[in-house]
Amino acid sequence: MELCKPEPLEQKSFTRRKEWSSDCSFFLIWQVTTVSTEYDLLVKNGSLLDAGSGLNQTVKDIGIQDGVIRTIQDEIFEETAGTVIDAAGTIICAGLIDLHVHVWDGVAHLAIPPDPNCVGKGVTTAFDAGSAGADTYPGFQKYVIDVSATRIKAFLHISSQGQLSRNIGELADLQYADVDRAIKTCESYKDSIVGIKIRMSDRIVGENGKEGLKRALDVCEATGLPLMIHPNASPISFSGMMNELRAGDIVTHCYHRSDTGILESDGTLREDASKARDKGIHFDVGHGAGSFSFDVAEAALRQGFEPGTISSDLHKYNLDGPVYSLLETVSKFIHLGMPLETAIEKVTSAPARTMGMLGEIGALREGALADLTLIRTQEGPAEFTDALGSKRTGDLRLEHVSTIRAGRVYAPGILD
Repeated sequence: MELCKPEPLEQKSFTRRKEWSSDCSFFLIWQVTTVSTEYDLLVKNGSLLDAGSGLNQTVKDIGIQDGVIRTIQDEIFEETAGTVIDAAGTIICAGLIDLHVHVWDGVAHLAIPPDPNCVGKGVTTAFDAGSAGADTYPGFQKYVIDVSATRIKAFLHISSQGQLSRNIGELADLQYADVDRAIKTCESYKDSIVGIKIRMSDRIVGENGKEGLKRALDVCEATGLPLMIHPNASPISFSGMMNELRAGDIVTHCYHRSDTGILESDGTLREDASKARDKGIHFDVGHGAGSFSFDVAEAALRQGFEPGTISSDLHKYNLDGPVYSLLETVSKFIHLGMPLETAIEKVTSAPARTMGMLGEIGALREGALADLTLIRTQEGPAEFTDALGSKRTGDLRLEHVSTIRAGRVYAPGILD
């Protein structure tokens, strides 16, 4: 069940009681007194993890009021809060941020419901990567973004139809790449549209790759927004695409296996990939159903090419495997040797910084929105599968315990 702040209890006396959460992972302590409380919610005894705030699994208490982190202290007394969570034994990080999902449920062919798969799995902020275009965006805003518990921002597809069909390429007909309509849509929905998306695969763009990319960049230039590009199996070479991108643009699916990826055919890192990163182009994981290879990731990491952010590209065709969730994707990178602190940074402060939102989200600090993800490490054999069916066996998996989004508590499964 969803846990909310108790009603004000003036002039009444109650006793304290303790209850287990729905997943039996921690106590919920309901503290009701005859005096008004300082905090709506108090999260106690968790191990806080936020490198930017100097917290490396440091046990502290977090006081939350009106959906904002008001204070982080060594100890905050239970009597000061309406609701108290004893989070002992859990790691608490800023609410996870997934830079690449598809949640225009019921319209985009690949999309899934946001809340069971985002907030319900630890993600407090999700960026939809092009499910909607100018023709379908008003509905996406009204029926998904405005009514979801998950905070949703979006990359508008340069194709006005978005991703309606699995069988028809979004840019097979250039009529859909209407620059003026895309610009007007961005202007009408400034609060939620944060960038433009283009998928450059040959089967999607046909002969229109070069012109489609030009039009997407025209929209970006007019609006000041970044471009997110899907480069897999493109009719344009990797270097050709990188030469067109600008600082702040995003290359998702950075560890896919195709001839327009970051590696040469012999497994060495392309010089153009390093140059692009040095130019300020951002490389994101975007696991997906066909866009993450253990072999490519291992080769790239050996050569010092880490992703800027880790994202899931969670959608209908990978929800039941091999992706499952953002935390599962993070677990794969920990298995590949990435320290826990670094992996968490790539799903909290790094995407927040990339999208110009750090401080509001992505951080455990006073004044930030009260978005928290509670996790624990599950030790023991853990099998992981990439998008090509290759398997690896690790010894640790991250497990979601609970989510706090703007001061409201969500236990796993309550939104299913």
